[in-house]
Amino acid sequence: MNQNYNIWGTKVWTGKLVMLTTLLIATGFCVALGIHLRDYTGRDIYRYLNWDIFLGWVPIGLALCIDVFVKLRKSWIKNILVVGAGIVWLLFYPNSVYLVTDTLHPFVHFEVPSGQRFLFHLEFWYHLFLFFVAAILGLGLGTYSLSSIQQLVSERYGVVRSWIFAHIVLILSSIGIYIGRFIRWNSWNAITHPKSIWKDVIDIVTDPVQLHFMFVFTAMIWVISLIGYFMMRGGMFMTRRG
Repeated sequence: MNQNYNIWGTKVWTGKLVMLTTLLIATGFCVALGIHLRDYTGRDIYRYLNWDIFLGWVPIGLALCIDVFVKLRKSWIKNILVVGAGIVWLLFYPNSVYLVTDTLHPFVHFEVPSGQRFLFHLEFWYHLFLFFVAAILGLGLGTYSLSSIQQLVSERYGVVRSWIFAHIVLILSSIGIYIGRFIRWNSWNAITHPKSIWKDVIDIVTDPVQLHFMFVFTAMIWVISLIGYFMMRGGMFMTRRG
């Protein structure tokens, strides 16, 4: 006998809870390792990573809200809640995978003793390992929230359209990560300063040098996001035959 599990099925929610628990553990580990590193070095460094991780969790909170909103009875209030939360989710989604770009910080903030190689210093590996775990965490956070939304899209519009949707989100997210990393705009600035962001984007696309850099960077981020998404998604929405 075949058993199908939809978004509200036990099998699906078991996978989501396991993934969520894993992400919470990884978050706690990152925070604890950051505290240890500050104590180990005697330097007040990387506190901003906690904020970046928090922003990476925001899309998950929004995705969980959308899961609840779609269960409401059909009404204009339901439509407003789903669409509104969906737009905000899309604006904040890049903050998850943005954590991958934070891996540059060990190479900026690790102080190499004069005449010595950083490779053989344990402190450097503390720095690098912290941001490596944060990068994996970011991919996991992004996978969780996008998988949740994609599943809803799949149920309403079909599997093929849901994958088209997922790819579009990953492409837009990669562009958003570039804007956040190099132009230094935040997600909420899309609402508070839309004209300024649009002007900066126009400046980039009309400058061949900047456009080439943006294209290559966003392409690399997109590939990393896509690989991470395929690798991590399987355990969240599991199906089985019995």
